[in-house]
Amino acid sequence: MEDERERENREAMDAAGDPVKKEQFLQKEQQHILRLTRRILGKNVSMSDDEWSIALMAVNEALGRYSLEKGNFWNYAAVVIQSRTYDYYRSASKASGELLVRPDAFSGSSDEESEDQGLAQEIAQKTAVVVDRGLADEIEALSEELGGFEIDFFSLAEYAPKSEKTKKSCRDVLKAFFQPPPLTEELKRTGNFPVKQLLSRLWVSRKLLDRHRKYLIAAAVILAGDYPGLSEYLPYTGRD
Repeated sequence: MEDERERENREAMDAAGDPVKKEQFLQKEQQHILRLTRRILGKNVSMSDDEWSIALMAVNEALGRYSLEKGNFWNYAAVVIQSRTYDYYRSASKASGELLVRPDAFSGSSDEESEDQGLAQEIAQKTAVVVDRGLADEIEALSEELGGFEIDFFSLAEYAPKSEKTKKSCRDVLKAFFQPPPLTEELKRTGNFPVKQLLSRLWVSRKLLDRHRKYLIAAAVILAGDYPGLSEYLPYTGRD
């Protein structure tokens, strides 16, 4: 039986190839787009705001670029909305040299009250200027790459370590991951975090690996990939 996400993805694919269906899709999903935009920006947005027009155009763009390989459509659309609002804020801002990304977005040290906002929203809340859209492009590329591991970029904060003890354990895991020979190829080949190999390299609770698996995969992907901007927000890289 087709689940809700499969239905949404199919509807997006159908709308992408038919101008009439696309218009109907955008009309039908207006409230969904509005709620999503509010969540991404962390503030109230109405249909009279510029952000609404930008978000609507971003979803239209996402429809034109979407394929099933990109994962869930609305996750992908959210990244495009985020990227386009970055462009808008950057062009409107006079503080062109200011970098407003929270350093704790990847460290998992955000306030308990904001944990349910999701990693991408935490970044979006504090990001108004991104030089040459570099960080926004990295976020979009990372979101697509994590889709191959069935990881939703917007849910990463849920799996990030919070206590200092757990952060240290995750640091040790990442160090072990990149010990020669690094386990990057094993991760890419299997699509799973190489728990067995890691347990042979260090003593760590399997429960910790399971609980923070998605976060550790994301961290490993960032460190092994072309994500120089995002890697700066991993305070315990495992490679220092």
